[in-house]
Amino acid sequence: MVPGGKTGQLSIYNGLCAAEEISDNAAEDIVLIHDGVRPLINEKLLYRNIEDVRKYRTSITSGIVKETIVEVDDVGNIKFVPDRAHSRVAKAPQCFVLSDILYAHEKALSEGINTFIDCCTMMQHYGYALHMTDGPYENIKITTPDDFYMMRAILQAKEDAQIYGID
Repeated sequence: MVPGGKTGQLSIYNGLCAAEEISDNAAEDIVLIHDGVRPLINEKLLYRNIEDVRKYRTSITSGIVKETIVEVDDVGNIKFVPDRAHSRVAKAPQCFVLSDILYAHEKALSEGINTFIDCCTMMQHYGYALHMTDGPYENIKITTPDDFYMMRAILQAKEDAQIYGID
């Protein structure tokens, strides 16, 4: 167990420091940073993340966008509509080589920044190339009652599939 920090970024940093303490080789060890509000993770995605970090040094779990995404200005006017085929939602786990993500965290802290929303944002800010790994739709974030009901429906569908032998 590793104590959390005052921000999500600082909590992750504490975990990374603990990982470094037990690491034999931080320049090669891979870390998967996940959040507890995404409980519907699966083994197949974890293996794909690890393989992609081996190839690309990063693997940001992504979700294929089903709806049109728009970028707006401060008053709500549309500034940009990206092509849906090339749009993704960044999710977790977000996976890196331990030494790379530690370097980015330490650089941020040396600049007095401790509020990055996630590691993907931090790594992009510091110029790292990021590889997206498409994950399953059910890797949803459970933060609202609607999300909870969606999770229950997904779990019920999986249970029904097992009972009735449906893949």
